[in-house]
Amino acid sequence: MTRITEVGRFGFGTKAETLQGLGPSLEQSIIPDFSFISVEEWVNNNESVIDTLTRRFKHKKVAVRSSAQGEDSNESTMAGEFESLLDINGGDTESLSQAIDTIIESYPGGLELCERNHQVLIQVYVNNVSMSGVVFTQDLNTGAPYYVINYDDVSGRTDSVTSGEQNGRTLFVHRNSQHTLNSPRFRAVLDAVAEIEAVTEIDALDIEFAVDKDNRVFLFQVRKITTQANWNRGMALRIRDAIKSMSAFAATRFQPLSGVYGSRSLFGQMPDWNPVEMIGSRPRPLAVSLYQRLITDRTWRLARKQMGYAEPQGSPLMYMFGGQPYIDARLSFHSYLPADLPPAIGHKLVDGWVQRLSDNPQLHDKVEFDVAITTLSFDFDKRFEEQCAGLLDDGERDIFKECLQRLTHSLITSQIASIESELEKIETLSRKCDERAGYHGQIDLSSVAALLEDCVDLGTVPFSILARHGFIAQSFLKSLVSLDVLTQADMDAFMGTVNTVAGDLVSDMRKLSDGKLDLGIFLNRYGHLRPGAYDIQSMRYDSRPELIERMRNAPVVETSDPEGLEVGFVLSDDKKAKIQSLLDDFGYDTNVDTLFDYIGKATEAREYSKFVFTRNLSDALEGIAAWGQRNGLSRDELSFIPIQTILDVNSMNKGRSTEEYLRSTAETNMKDYQVTMGLHLPYLIKEVSDFHIVPLLISRPNFITSKSVEGEIVHLTGNEVDDKIDGKIVVIESADPGFDWIFTRNILGLITKFGGANSHMAIRCAEFRIPATIGAGEQLFEQVLASSMVELNCAQGTLKTTTNRIR
Repeated sequence: MTRITEVGRFGFGTKAETLQGLGPSLEQSIIPDFSFISVEEWVNNNESVIDTLTRRFKHKKVAVRSSAQGEDSNESTMAGEFESLLDINGGDTESLSQAIDTIIESYPGGLELCERNHQVLIQVYVNNVSMSGVVFTQDLNTGAPYYVINYDDVSGRTDSVTSGEQNGRTLFVHRNSQHTLNSPRFRAVLDAVAEIEAVTEIDALDIEFAVDKDNRVFLFQVRKITTQANWNRGMALRIRDAIKSMSAFAATRFQPLSGVYGSRSLFGQMPDWNPVEMIGSRPRPLAVSLYQRLITDRTWRLARKQMGYAEPQGSPLMYMFGGQPYIDARLSFHSYLPADLPPAIGHKLVDGWVQRLSDNPQLHDKVEFDVAITTLSFDFDKRFEEQCAGLLDDGERDIFKECLQRLTHSLITSQIASIESELEKIETLSRKCDERAGYHGQIDLSSVAALLEDCVDLGTVPFSILARHGFIAQSFLKSLVSLDVLTQADMDAFMGTVNTVAGDLVSDMRKLSDGKLDLGIFLNRYGHLRPGAYDIQSMRYDSRPELIERMRNAPVVETSDPEGLEVGFVLSDDKKAKIQSLLDDFGYDTNVDTLFDYIGKATEAREYSKFVFTRNLSDALEGIAAWGQRNGLSRDELSFIPIQTILDVNSMNKGRSTEEYLRSTAETNMKDYQVTMGLHLPYLIKEVSDFHIVPLLISRPNFITSKSVEGEIVHLTGNEVDDKIDGKIVVIESADPGFDWIFTRNILGLITKFGGANSHMAIRCAEFRIPATIGAGEQLFEQVLASSMVELNCAQGTLKTTTNRIR
């Protein structure tokens, strides 16, 4: 057998040499008994080698792994490049020989041409595994000070994470916080990791491990992380300070607040106005400030007040933690309650909903339907038992129901904040957009400020109202399915009759391709669309001639079902009678046809109003970009400057030129943004410890339609145009109307990382009968990206990856 020569105190050489060098120094982990051989030995004397190995490992199961020279060097790693075989009978000459041959054949050149000093590692196989995985002792991409634990605690295998299979999970632990872990097995793993760091005197390691049922840690591999050259060496201290600051602020919000229902809060990236879908999980300062100005500072609560909901005064809805956006769920839940509800009942409901979301974090993007009760839909009794059990006594429950009834009735019968009145404001904004068509690049900063004022008064306030109407409409539809009055197929068929602006885009694209619509008219209608509505770096349709040209020349998909299975939405007399009976029982002075007319109009108005106000916003962004260009500032630099700083520049530059002052501001914010990129935070922040220990949430996606498809994926990230998406499943991170061009193509399905059950892309896919997974979540999304094929079964609510791109 090969023996180590002088490789140093801990033996960073090949995989096998490293383990042998570490072995004598470790007490917190166990290196399973192993031996290793060189290719030279195997070629020259395989019979003697196999005899020695089978005698050593007789009656034992072994793992046979690669241990190539240079596999784990200081400069590069070939992790996962070569074969590993598990659960081999160590006493079976033929099985062990075949396994060794397989490993060697996986080396470059195979048995005939590979380097003769490459090695093969034979190691006792670990049974009774409760968890296995890989620990990175720093963030692999940024060097941020986290232990990153990728683990599998389901399969019982030792290679499921390293082989790239899809049952892995991820835990981030800030390096100063490992002592706060409650889990004995994770504590055991990090105790073992800390010992290895001490022995090697290296804190940038990649460690493969397993934990058995007794929480004993077994060590399979230790290698140096090879991406260190890309790291920011000052990151650790800055992240530590950011976590300390965020923790102190959040602690004040986890307390009762005057004028706000509920004794505590929690923060989420997807509840209510789901900012990560709109501006991304790590947005730049300009996008953040625009979203705050237009939506989350005041607009959200003013709109709900106009509709008859309670208004928690004095606080913005969104907070930025380390540059990442979070919704204050307590404020959101408060604003979902009727304004005339007694405060004592409001406090109980908000506390209950906060607790429900805390206990069920997978519902973070479904709070309007599965956590809070925001409207009196027909399944109120059923939902109350599930979502409010034990919160109210019978009298309080009746009061809550009565208040919801008055609120809902006034909204669906247009007594207050009617769809028609809000659409009038939207149409006024649309006319203003038409009047300045083609001149947005010539406006000054005062004009930008005026555009943003119009965007609030005539755009985002009415949009906020219409969006709430859209949620009410969907609540009624879902309640009819929940009570088995309608089938899911009925709901799908009805949604197929809804014609949103996406349907208009597809229709106009067909006319453009057929030469029946002038390009100028088309661009006047849709040219403002961009994949990131708040992102100045995201280019508009009318600035992307390559996109328009490909859209003009590509065959446009019909909106009907390509399989010819679509049927129209028809309500039988029996179903109509049941729905009318429900309307009467709930005291709604309306009829079935009027109800469904309301549902359709609310859904269409929500989409149309966003389309219009984002045109105004898009013009403002182009005005900022043109002004910046005149002052020597790029779009990239402008993206790091908050909108108010830009608008106030003439009074704030203190003697410096505009260019100098704003560039200095941008450079400072760029440095802060490095911390934003390095910080790991959870989707939900429930307590201060969540800033230190961060498990990636396993989401429950939203499945649209009842179809099942299987196909190749195409990943779209923003400004690029992929003309090979026909017949493919399109994968995008956040769903924005700027991606509506994909619906002019014959795509097979859609998967998004972020998005709720009633998000814009969910509505579009329902309209076009496109099977979709909306809001797959970070872990499932990454698994999809690591695959070339996926199987999407919306009826069963499953998404499976079928072919991995990487091992």
